[in-house]
Amino acid sequence: MPSEQLLELSEERTIERINLQLRVQHFALMVSVTLLILTGLALLYRDSAFGRFLIALEGGFEARGTIHRIAAGLLIATAFYHLFYILFSRAGHEEFMQMLLRAQDFKDYGAALLYDLGLRAQRPQLDRYSYREKFQYWAFALFVVIMIISGFILWFHDWFFGLLPKWAFDVALAVHSGTGTLILIVLTLWHLYLVHLAPGRFPIDWSFWDGKISEKQLQQEHPLEYKRLKEKGVL
Repeated sequence: MPSEQLLELSEERTIERINLQLRVQHFALMVSVTLLILTGLALLYRDSAFGRFLIALEGGFEARGTIHRIAAGLLIATAFYHLFYILFSRAGHEEFMQMLLRAQDFKDYGAALLYDLGLRAQRPQLDRYSYREKFQYWAFALFVVIMIISGFILWFHDWFFGLLPKWAFDVALAVHSGTGTLILIVLTLWHLYLVHLAPGRFPIDWSFWDGKISEKQLQQEHPLEYKRLKEKGVL
């Protein structure tokens, strides 16, 4: 077989990089956050034409509230699912340990910035999770914790009125809506672009669904992981 055909076959070969457990967690997170954003925007802009359109789309104001609470329950369940996966699963614990920020991640970020500015000849050599994935993971984890705590205060306000002063509810409302807006910005301007809209990925990267990426993509974007798998004989 000609070398060009061998190279083409090598580029088309796919590798499962994201296991089923993580894909299920990601899908539940995607569904819950999308519903929370849509129903949250409908409440935040309820006096505008855009807000009224969303409320009508969601079946009315009361239905909007029901959908928002169901999505909140799904988000909380997903967070605990992820926590238990980390604590009681070897695979989950190993994945989490690779998500911890290290000094090398900040060095890689600096090197990538210099490369993008044309001040460095080569991209930094990245491992299984680069500074991009880690920054997104920890930022989103912080967002979820803030949303759950502030959401509980607003959801069960009758009970919390006996424990907290009035200003605490104002803070919870401001934090909840502000964090929701930040999540929307991070998802649309950062996560969606890097994962689906960037050159080489547009219009969609299906790895979130089947967990697979091409060997070529692995070699280009995660060369240290590719090298390690080659040395182990996995590839």
